[in-house]
Parts: sequence; C-alpha cells; structure tokens
Amino acid sequence: MIALDPALAPAACAQLSDALWRVRDVLELLAYRVEVQRALVETGRASWVARATREIDDLLEQVRTAELLRAVDTEPAARALGLPSDASLGEIVSAAPEPWDHLLTEHRIALLEATRDLTESAAANRELLSAGARAVEDVLAQFTGPRTATTYSATGTTEPDPTRRLFDQSS
Repeated sequence: MIALDPALAPAACAQLSDALWRVRDVLELLAYRVEVQRALVETGRASWVARATREIDDLLEQVRTAELLRAVDTEPAARALGLPSDASLGEIVSAAPEPWDHLLTEHRIALLEATRDLTESAAANRELLSAGARAVEDVLAQFTGPRTATTYSATGTTEPDPTRRLFDQSS
C-alpha cells in the first residue's frame, strides 16, 4: 500500500519505537522479578515470596498499561504507512521506511524473545511453588493425618491411609 502521508511515517515510527522501548523495559524488569521470585523459592526464603509475587502483579499491570500505550501508538504509524489501523507489528515493519524497518524488526524480535523467556520462567516458578505447597501438605499430614484418601477399598471407594502420626491422636 502507498503511505497516506510519507512525511508523517518517520515521526509515527519513532513514536511507535519509543512505545516499544517502554514495553521492553517493563518486560525486562518483570523477567528480573520472576527470577528473584524463583531464587527466593529455591532458597527457601518463603517470607519474601509473597512480596515478590505482589511486585510481579504490579509489574503485570505496568505491562498492560505499556501495551495499551503501544497499541495507541501503533495506529498512527499504521495509517501513515497506508495500513489498516489494526496492522500487526510485522506488517508495519514490512511497510516502514529505512532505518525504521530495521529498528522495528529488532523490537519485534526482542519482544518475541522476552515473551518466550517469561512464559518459560513463569511455568518453572509455578512448578516450584506447586512442589513447595505439596511438600508443606506432606509435612502437615504427619501431624494431622492426610487431608484426602490415598488408598482404595476392595469395592473401589476411597479410604483414609492409616499412616502413623508424630503425635498420638487417640487421647
């Protein structure tokens, strides 16, 4: 498509690039906080995990805000390049003039990598936190007994596991 206003394209691309930098900065900080959370869980510093989780939630809100601002800045760039207002970053890259095509490509690649890395880190943290929760339940079960049945009867119904307890609960 022919740009609607070629004179506006560089300024619109520059504004979009600034918005993409903001998104990248927030994603980088989020990646750092997710890694801190993982380190806290792995080292058993449970007292700080809740704070780290709150900080991650706050950063997720900042990501949403930065993404909204990026969406707002995408529309003028798309229109200046003669694209539909809902054009993807890939489409904008294809239509952007030099040097913006290269700069926006770098942003796109960095954002894809950051998203992939964050997804993997978040999945690893969920797994660690789940394992930690199961370990706590196992320890508590030694004192109070299992919360759920762990064996089946001959009829197929579940029955509590009669494991030994640390304390005599018969009194």
